[in-house]
Amino acid sequence: MSREEELRTRVELYPEDPFWPHTLGVYLLGQGRLAEAETAFLEALRRDPKYHATFYQLGLLYEQLGKEAEAIRYLREGEHLAEDARDLKLLHDFRRKLQLYLGLDET
Repeated sequence: MSREEELRTRVELYPEDPFWPHTLGVYLLGQGRLAEAETAFLEALRRDPKYHATFYQLGLLYEQLGKEAEAIRYLREGEHLAEDARDLKLLHDFRRKLQLYLGLDET
């Protein structure tokens, strides 16, 4: 079974868990399959609208697609969720991305 098949199986086996569609999205993003990655990430957020790691990945995806407004929207929202969750590592990543790559000073 390929890595993708394994991930898709887990997405189906655990229909409430956002981790598996998120992980599938990361895999697909790494493969350059952006539309499929977007679908997987949106499924992760459907399962848990506060799954802040997915907001970061969607920010990266929309940046790659040249959709800066969408990228900023997801990065800002994810930054607030990461702050609420006290996920300092990801909070730093959100802020760094907003500051360095999008030219915003969110810190």
